Formats: sequence, C-alpha cells, structure tokens
Amino acid sequence: MEIKDKTVLITGSSSGIGQAIAIDCAKKKARILVQFRKNQKGAEETLCLVKKYSEGGIFQADLSKLSDVKKLFAAFGPIYPDLLVNNAGESIPGEMDDYELWEKAWKNVFMSQVYTTDEYLKNKKTDKGKIVNISSIYGLPLMGDVDYPHYSAAKAAVNSLTVLMAKRLAPKIQVNAIAPGWVWTRAWEGTTESEKKELAAMTKIKRFIKPEEIAKAVVMLLENDALTGEIIRIDGGLHLPAINSKDI
Repeated sequence: MEIKDKTVLITGSSSGIGQAIAIDCAKKKARILVQFRKNQKGAEETLCLVKKYSEGGIFQADLSKLSDVKKLFAAFGPIYPDLLVNNAGESIPGEMDDYELWEKAWKNVFMSQVYTTDEYLKNKKTDKGKIVNISSIYGLPLMGDVDYPHYSAAKAAVNSLTVLMAKRLAPKIQVNAIAPGWVWTRAWEGTTESEKKELAAMTKIKRFIKPEEIAKAVVMLLENDALTGEIIRIDGGLHLPAINSKDI
C-alpha cells in the first residue's frame, strides 16, 4: 500500500517514537493526525515538523477513557484515519501488590489500544487498512522486567491482541506490532553516562536504538501488504547477562 495521501492516526505522537513515526509518515506525503494526552507543546512541535513535508492536525484525548476516544474520532470529522499506529502508553515501575498501578497500566497500555482500534474499525471509510501496535520487548516471553510487572504484562496482552486481530481482520486489514528495546527518548532522562554505557553493552550494536529506526520499521509495515500477525523485535540484539554459577 502506498501511504501517500492516506490519513494516519498516530497516538502518543507528541514526542519520542510517536513523533519520529509522524515525521517519517509525513515524508511519505501522508496526512498526520497527532494525538496527545498532556504534552500539547510537544504535539505542536510534532505538527510543525510534519508540515515541512505534508499536512495534519493535533487532537487531545485520554485514550484510557472510552468516552475520550469516541470524542477523538468525532473530532476528526470527515477525515477518518485510513491507517492506525497505536503508540500511546507509559511505563511506571512498581510493586506486585500495587493494585492501583495494575489497573492504571491495564487501561493506559492495553485498553487504550483496544478502544482506539475498535473506534478506528467502526469509523473506517473502506474495508482495507493497516494497524501497527507499538509493544515492547518487555512483553515478550522471558523478557519481562521484574521492576515493571504491570507494564510488562500489559504489553504481553498487546502482543496477544495483535495476533488475534490479525486473524480476525484478515485478509483486508493487516495487523502487526513492533517490540522495541531500549530506545533513547525522554523516558531515559536522568540516566548517567556510566549507566547508559552499561545498558548499551548488553546489546550487540552497543548503543541505544534511535526513535527514527523504529519509525522506519513502522512505515515499512504500513506499506507492506504481505505481513500480518507479526511481532517484530527491534532491540539491537539485546542479550541478558549470563547467570554466574556463584549466583545460583
């Protein structure tokens, strides 16, 4: 599928990965719908960068609330999205017995994608389309982070949803996910240089991934008509440290 002149909704596109995806899609001459929850300044910056190549608009919504998602799609008017990139979702560390955080992660990370996907499907003008879900390596088997159990479990649910929807919507709508590793975004602000080097050493490429590298993979999935139901891992060859026998 050529995405030129197509309308792409990119959730959580006020910074980081979402912003990079918006810019790369705009370079392909797609119209960009920039969604944000709190960071209006960042959304305006994204739109400014988008307008160097194409056109678009910014829209505010809390995607963890179904009522907000419905209002979001109503605000689009006749310009319904042809393509959807579910990128919104934040990671917060916490204890296993923090049940409030379990509920928050479930809504912000998983249900936000369920709500947005459902409204996208209900509002489509044609029976063809593409959905790309941004997941995480933490949602993959054996890769969950023990300090982020709520986020890891919610991202695992995103992966399951991706495969399920790919089966359900085939053959006209393709659904895939990207599972990024450590991408250098503002979420890593405060990381010291020594910590950064230690983390980078756990990858084969010996560095953090750039948001633009995730964006290029998303554009590939939006353009490719033969891929569906895939969880594409982009983590620079991340490998966990081997367990030393003295630690057992």
